[in-house]
Amino acid sequence: MPLFVGPPICPELPAAYRVLVLSPSGRVLVNEPIAAASDTEAVAVAQQRSGTAPIELWDGVRFMEHFPPRIGRAA
Repeated sequence: MPLFVGPPICPELPAAYRVLVLSPSGRVLVNEPIAAASDTEAVAVAQQRSGTAPIELWDGVRFMEHFPPRIGRAA
């Protein structure tokens, strides 16, 4: 569930979704564009990609969501 997804900065422009894979210290290790038709779909795609590293979802300069690592955490 997204913590915060604000409105698009410029609704007239197409979305530019990307997933950032982060190191434990917060450095960007991978910056990967993703294809999604909506914010909801982009969040779902990013959530599926979460794993051993934290990731963030962005639309251009708009921060959408942070996903903590989910593999290897105590249940």
